Amino acid sequence: MKIPSTAIFADGFEGGMMKYNEVHSTDVKLLGWDMESQEGSYTGDFSDVAKGKNTAQQLINQGADIIMPVAGPVGAGALTAASESDGVSVIWVDADGYLTQPEQGQYILTSVMKEIGQAVFDTIKSVADGNWTSEQYVGDLENGGVSISPFHDFDSKVPAELKDEIEQIKQDIISGKIKVETKNQP
Repeated sequence: MKIPSTAIFADGFEGGMMKYNEVHSTDVKLLGWDMESQEGSYTGDFSDVAKGKNTAQQLINQGADIIMPVAGPVGAGALTAASESDGVSVIWVDADGYLTQPEQGQYILTSVMKEIGQAVFDTIKSVADGNWTSEQYVGDLENGGVSISPFHDFDSKVPAELKDEIEQIKQDIISGKIKVETKNQP
């Protein structure tokens, strides 16, 4: 659905792609999202798996080889489309899709994870320490509120240099050297 909590994932995906293009002098294209206009491909709900498959298949037909469905259960449709297409993988969201979607885990490159456990821990600790405020909690790389999952079946296919680059980017985001921007800041 077109809401800030889904758009922020797409903005991050586009920002990462742009950084990759800058560093590697490549021209990877993004289909299905435009950060500037905040417009993209939507199914309109979080439950119609057939719409998820159809939307993913449209992207695959345009040349997409990685799909990132920010769609809850609708993402299962994207996994089905990937499983029926050569060379297509999925970046899952919210939890480690390799573990939550084990029957199609071999198509999941990685997952962008909301570390809800860390958020709960931090909130309870702030209450216990007498530091709790009603200020909004925003999970980020620095406080461990978000992360990416292991590459699981793709681990041997992801070059060590790229893994090192991802870790350096993570550190550069935490230090502020790289600014992550979105129109959907919480």
